[in-house]
This record gives sequence, C-alpha cells and structure tokens, in this order.
Amino acid sequence: MKLKFLPVLAGIALSTLAHAQSSEDRQKQFTQVNGVREFTGEMMVRPMQISDLMAQGYSQNQAELLRRVAAERLHGLVLELMAPIDVYVISLPSGVDENTMAADLMASGMYEYVHPNWLVFTVDTIPNDPQFNSQWWHTNIRSIGGWDYGTGSTNVIAAVCDTGVDSDHPDLAAHLISGYNAPDRLAETQGGAVEDINGHGTWCSGCVGAIGNNNNQVVGVCWDISIMPVRVTNLTNGSGYMDDLIDGALWAGQNGADTVSMSWSSVESAVVETTGSTLKNSHDCLLVWAAGNNNRQLDPATDWQDVIIVAATDQNNDRAGFSNKGAPLDVAAPGVSVLTTKWGGGTSAPDGTSFSTPIVAGLCGLLRSTHPGLSAQEIEDLIFDNTQDIGPPKWFGKGLVDVEATMIAAGGGGYGLVLDLGGPLTGGSTVNATISGSTPAIVCYVYNGTGLGSTTIPGIGILEIANGRKVAQGTANAAGDASVNRNLPARLSGRTVHLQCIDDLGATSAVHVETIL
Repeated sequence: MKLKFLPVLAGIALSTLAHAQSSEDRQKQFTQVNGVREFTGEMMVRPMQISDLMAQGYSQNQAELLRRVAAERLHGLVLELMAPIDVYVISLPSGVDENTMAADLMASGMYEYVHPNWLVFTVDTIPNDPQFNSQWWHTNIRSIGGWDYGTGSTNVIAAVCDTGVDSDHPDLAAHLISGYNAPDRLAETQGGAVEDINGHGTWCSGCVGAIGNNNNQVVGVCWDISIMPVRVTNLTNGSGYMDDLIDGALWAGQNGADTVSMSWSSVESAVVETTGSTLKNSHDCLLVWAAGNNNRQLDPATDWQDVIIVAATDQNNDRAGFSNKGAPLDVAAPGVSVLTTKWGGGTSAPDGTSFSTPIVAGLCGLLRSTHPGLSAQEIEDLIFDNTQDIGPPKWFGKGLVDVEATMIAAGGGGYGLVLDLGGPLTGGSTVNATISGSTPAIVCYVYNGTGLGSTTIPGIGILEIANGRKVAQGTANAAGDASVNRNLPARLSGRTVHLQCIDDLGATSAVHVETIL
C-alpha cells in the first residue's frame, strides 16, 4: 500500500521528497521479541512539527499545509490522537506490516517518527524468597543520611504507571490518592479500576513510598509522599500497550504528578522522549523509565534528554547481570532482591530494573518535597551531579544514586545553620537546643510544622516545612551560636514534629523529623 500526496501539495511535495531519502535511510527495521516487545497491528506516528518544517525552509503557510496533509494521509486508520504530544495511534491496513508502513510514511519526509504501538512488558524477574528481613538497598544509596533533611511530603505526588496497586496494603493505603485507568480512559473517580491485577505495581509503589516510621513492614525512599496509582493495563500477564502507558503518563502529569515511574520495556521508542519532554516542559514533572532486563546494549541513538533511564545494581554495587547497558543510561539504583511491599499485604524481594526505577522516582519526590521551588530540570541535575562513581558509564550511567549527597547538595552545598537538639525529644521534659552558624547578635528561631512543604516568614525568608509555627528563639553570641529552650508537655509523647530553624538574615537549617518519646 502507498499513501499518496494530495494534488494541492504538488508545489511543495517535491521539496518534501528531497528530505525523504535521508529519513528512509534512518528508518530502523522493527523486530519483535516475545515477552519483551510484541507487534499489535498498530503504529504510533508523529508528524513533523511546524517549527521543524519552517527550520527546513518552508514558510508558515507551507508548514501548516504539510502538517494538515500529514494528518490527512492517515485518514481512515486513526484510532486515537494523543493531542498533548501530537501523536496518532493508527491501525495497519490489511496486508501491510509494521516495517512497510513505517518505511512508506517516513519516506515522505512528513513524519518525525513512526514505530509500532508495542505490547510491552513489565521489566522484572521472578521474585526471590520473601524471608528477607532488611532492605539492604537503603544502605547502598545512603537513604538514612538523606532522611536527616526530610522524608517527603503528602503535598507531592508520585505517579506509578503500572499494573495497579493493592489499595488495602497496610504500608501504602494511607498515602494513596485517586488515580486513573488508562486502557479505559477513566479516572478512578469515574469508575476507573486501579486495583492491582498482577502484583508488579504494588512492588513498585513500595519502592517509591512505602510509609515509614509506622512500625510496619518496610519503608520507601520518600516515605511521606502521596502515591497516585495509574493502571496502564487491564491484562493480568504483565503486558500493556504503549499508547496506554503514554496516556497514563500524560494524565498523571496533567493531574498534578511531580514524578512518573515507568517500569516497562521499550524505553527506546521515540514516543518515550516526546512524552518525557512534554511532562518536563509543560507540567514540571519528571519521567523515570526502566532500562530493561535483557542484558543487551541499548541503541545509542536513543540517549533521551528528557527521560531518566535507570539501570540496576546488586548488593555489592556491581551491575546486575540482567540490566541493559549503553550510552542512553542515566543513573543506576538497586535492582536485585529489593525488599518492598507485596500484593496481598506482605513484603517480598523481587529483581529487575522495574524496582530500580521507582527508587529513583522516590528520590525525585524527596527533593520536590523538601525543596518545593526546585524545577524538574533542577531535580534531575541534582540527582545526576551527586551520584556515587561505582564503575563505567556504559553500565551505570552517571553512577549509583546517592540520597544523602543529593539532599545536601539541594541545600546549596549544605545549610547555613545547624540545629542540635541535644538528644531525643521526650514528653514531660525541657529541650535545651543549640543553633550554630549564625551571625553575632542576630535573633534565631525554631519553627515546628505539621509536615514538609514551605512556610514564608514575613521579613525573614522561607522554611521547608509546611504550616510553620515558632516554638522557641534566642540571640546568637559572639561565636554565632544561640541557645534555645522549650518545655515539652507529656501529652505530646508519640507526636512527630518537623523542626527547622531560621535567623533574621534568612539563614536556615536542615529539617529535623523527630518523634517525641
């Protein structure tokens, strides 16, 4: 089958075809891999954008006309237009295969890319024995040191685009918010089903944000975050259609998600980068995608600028043997025996870049929680710039993510003030705390908030806690240290407080999250 130009384009079709050979030369041959990516009889097509056509020398009118005709060439085949990214999902005409269709469309020079609407698969392997009693991976990525600066905020939303979530899981339920079913194009509030149908999504959700400090099971990287379950498949076998994944990611960004975790195969599809760019630039949201588990070299041409691609490491910070490799990798995170929440209410320790990915998404959420003013690009830069060097970039990208180093760097290399509480907080006693690092004769204050976020203090500055209320103050001595005291009534025992100090010059400390004994 050949799709012809309309006659009205005769004057400009020849110049379009002048670009066709180079496009055709670049058009790759698509092959399916059972259990990794499989043909569906559908394609995803993005026309050349008007700005790109004008950059080739077309006038505004010519470019707009070419864009319209590019859409008209698809008439009768279109199943869906994904308008936010200008991508058409089309069916293949009878007797035409994926490679023939892609080559024919790309030969016109009117399309940016054409690739299958792959049936993709979750990138995990069989879970290990569930009798792990500790999460080794938090030690390797230095989570504990990072939590000194904050543990998250339910004002921040992490979308997990997966097989759903166990909404009754005791380590997730309290922080789940309303989600979306992408295959049915229905929000949960409209009846869209988000319950887990495979188990994979519950594993991933726990890596992002299993609730911490609740005397129950495990803890995620960002353990005070809101988790948005976006079910992107209605198939129970761990597969899903690429257009549903993309629709789910876009819906999440349009509905307030700060980060989107995608633990699926086929990261090399061009629509992944288009989606990442749209999320980052239009919704200030980061797209994090798994590198995959086939122990193969990723296509170096797919070194996406707007998607964080994550490889997997083991307990020794070695490359996981299944993890894909190559230039497109951005960072690495633990992916072997990752103890996390399990479908049905318990815990288990699966393997896969599937679980490396939500760990990185959790770090994105942690940074947004403690520094609400950071942009998506700034968060990405902080993560990339503060990794642990554990080996060659072809295996680990920029390195193993480091929660502590990244959180410290987010404060501009550290905070100006240090708040020393002098020991555990105990109800019925007096706290004798010290604030150091200020300027002589400057008044310093301690604030308590109900959670992480931001509080603006008129005339002073901004704290990284929400709903801040002053609880103590003191004046700095010649060394820049201030002593502050506060009685804690016995009735406060068991309460979790978020403490941060600030002085009259706007210098701040890190956030301390403490539970009163």
